[in-house]
Amino acid sequence: MAPQNRPEAPSAEETAWRLYMELRENPCRTVALKLTHWVREEPAHLQAFDRALRLWALAGAALAVNRRRNLHPPTGGLE
Repeated sequence: MAPQNRPEAPSAEETAWRLYMELRENPCRTVALKLTHWVREEPAHLQAFDRALRLWALAGAALAVNRRRNLHPPTGGLE
């Protein structure tokens, strides 16, 4: 029998990211419940969601640092 070419299921990290972004774009009870149910399915889901939140926070921090550097570029000691 030939192997079936079924698409791979998304990883927990991919699902966590997708659900988080869905909640940010459409903050409603339905999406929040979908995320809550998924997180409660297994401990790995909570860990994946925590990593997605940390990634979002780190990306925001990097953007803030970059914005601050663009507002106050280094002078190279020529002050």
